[in-house]
Amino acid sequence: MNPPSSAYVDESMLLTHGVYLMAAMFVAPHQTDHYRTELRALLFRRQPRLHWRDENDKRRMQLIEAVAALRPAGILVASTGLDAKRQERARRKCMECLLWELGDHHVNDVVFERRGQLDRRDHELVAVLQGRHAMPSKLVVSWCDPMAEPLLWLPDIIAGAKSLAERGDHRFWSQVEGGMLVRAIDAR
Repeated sequence: MNPPSSAYVDESMLLTHGVYLMAAMFVAPHQTDHYRTELRALLFRRQPRLHWRDENDKRRMQLIEAVAALRPAGILVASTGLDAKRQERARRKCMECLLWELGDHHVNDVVFERRGQLDRRDHELVAVLQGRHAMPSKLVVSWCDPMAEPLLWLPDIIAGAKSLAERGDHRFWSQVEGGMLVRAIDAR
């Protein structure tokens, strides 16, 4: 039996296409130090963190090749029908689906990228889902700053690659999609 993993979660939005993506990457306890070391090695001098949207295509290729070499596995929830005025609704729908799915994947801890004041909404949703038994009771959910946790860079890169694929550019996503379970939901 596989030891319990942690899942690191980040999202990407594609407002022009009405898509909200939420990626959760599995990291087993024996992988954490290695993954952190590999991700930090990708930083340029004085670069505080990796962030997909800040990179050009050449750099994105370097990042996706390095991530693909780690043989990542995870779940990506793709919500269509995103209304730009209802982004939080799409996020809630994705979180609900994702947290339920994680119960089937030997995940005990879920770490979301911190969003400041907006985290309160996530905390409220988790409490509601726990009260409705709509997420596994064993899941421990927390929020962390991506500057402090390089493992949050993994889902950022994966969600960014899928976002480009949604626009028709599959160069990056094709390198990592094999390890990803994709769930499509409607955000309406």
